[in-house]
Amino acid sequence: MLSSGRSLQAVQYNPFHISLTHNFCDDMIKTGDSLNIKNAKIKDGNNANRSSKVSWLEGEHFPNHLHQCIDSANKLYNFSLHEFEPIQYTIYEEGDHYDWHVDNHKEPYHNGMIRKLSFTLCLNDEYEGGDFNICETHPISEKTKVKSFSLKKGEMIVFPSHTWHKVNKVTKGIRKALVGWVVGKQWK
Repeated sequence: MLSSGRSLQAVQYNPFHISLTHNFCDDMIKTGDSLNIKNAKIKDGNNANRSSKVSWLEGEHFPNHLHQCIDSANKLYNFSLHEFEPIQYTIYEEGDHYDWHVDNHKEPYHNGMIRKLSFTLCLNDEYEGGDFNICETHPISEKTKVKSFSLKKGEMIVFPSHTWHKVNKVTKGIRKALVGWVVGKQWK
């Protein structure tokens, strides 16, 4: 149990589920909706693989108590982490999705940092579809598994950034989430 009373539980593949309060989620929606929202783009890939809108939380808008959540989840991975990238506030409207992808880039950043941990925090429940999938790859293709998570408001999943994952199409309503990455030096 985290000091704030939130629970922390490992699931089969080892992503972590962490629950945050509904008030925190509502505050993040207000903040995200107040910022400059644009169509999402893919840096290293085909923009047809993604349909959503985003804004960015940083500076005074950065949700500081995410540090504790990431520190707790990182006990499983023991990655050497340095800092958060700006947090992405993501809006998936009906029909929006994000196909299979990984969050790490082809090359480290100019400062030698790479994305090590990724997370998705569901901010609302007023939607259908939009499940979050993670692929457990295996060299024997029949043993590769896809785990599907129907995240509820306040649930966060944390996983290594090199993990294949996707967001299924939203079939009704609007899905809102915070998405983020924590970087560190390669090989530490």
